[in-house]
Amino acid sequence: MKPIVKNILSLPYRLYSRLYYIPIIIHNFICRRRQLLPTYRQLAAGKPVGSDGGKTVILMVRNDTTFSGGLSDRLRGIVSVYDECKRQGLKFKVYFETPQLADYLEPNQYDWRIEENRICYDAERVYPCTILTYHRIEDRRQPKVQKRILRWYLKKNYEQIHVYTNMYSGDENYGTLFRELFKPTPDLKEQTDYHVAQLGGAKQYSAIVFRFRQLLGDFREGGEILPENEREAYIQRCMSVIEKQHQTSENEKILVTSDSTMFLNRLSILPYVYVIPGDVVHMGFTYDASKKTYMKSFVDYFVLSNAKKVTLVRDDKMYHSGFALRAAMLNKAEYKETWM
Repeated sequence: MKPIVKNILSLPYRLYSRLYYIPIIIHNFICRRRQLLPTYRQLAAGKPVGSDGGKTVILMVRNDTTFSGGLSDRLRGIVSVYDECKRQGLKFKVYFETPQLADYLEPNQYDWRIEENRICYDAERVYPCTILTYHRIEDRRQPKVQKRILRWYLKKNYEQIHVYTNMYSGDENYGTLFRELFKPTPDLKEQTDYHVAQLGGAKQYSAIVFRFRQLLGDFREGGEILPENEREAYIQRCMSVIEKQHQTSENEKILVTSDSTMFLNRLSILPYVYVIPGDVVHMGFTYDASKKTYMKSFVDYFVLSNAKKVTLVRDDKMYHSGFALRAAMLNKAEYKETWM
């Protein structure tokens, strides 16, 4: 095919791909101007910071920003930025304000930790930026565009590049990259090992995940709240999904995780269901929970990752969460979504 013909035929694809750049770049421009730079001016006042030498890329999670999402959003962003820094040979660090990430995960093959007094907020020396994921755009081009934009940011001539993101361009090698960065703390490992053993061992159980958000009225997050007189029928529909899966594998336990403590408590009547005890909160909405409460999300994540199959239950009301998917990616569990 002649080059001119090939270029003409590929024009619609190239134009369509460029549409993905627009919301990400506009969001970065607006947020830098309205939020990040004013915040950095306040943080930089009277705060001397030494240089570590060379460029350092820091994945930032701060309570006064809303760019990071929940736990799985944050982890996929960390893995994606690390992937590119590894490719370019750049120093990579993680600042994870609430909860403190080091309370749950330790460095494994790469030390991603940074002391707070080594973080610079002087806008003359640091470039803060955002790369968001738009869930209404479900297309394989979005992570490619995210990676190109990240590379553009990383070329900027600053001592530190602060990236606020929930991008997912690192999904292809998520498990490998995650394990290079992280291993569970002794406390998290002990709890994970205990629950996996109770379920019969790694890859000996299936898991089902329900992501209600505020539907049942007992979780703090955005979204619809069902009227009280509709909740019981809805819960019964959800329980029927679990019962249906049990009929296909009656000799194994089913791990069920959810953001609704009320729903999990209702499952106590099903002898084949295993529920990890404890309350759960959304890290993007709750900044004052105890270490034990935040721990529940990490335990859920690692125990899910050891299942042989992870199923996310969906309908037109529940949130299409990435928590179950990336837990499955971590240890190569089978993943599926089922509509209720």
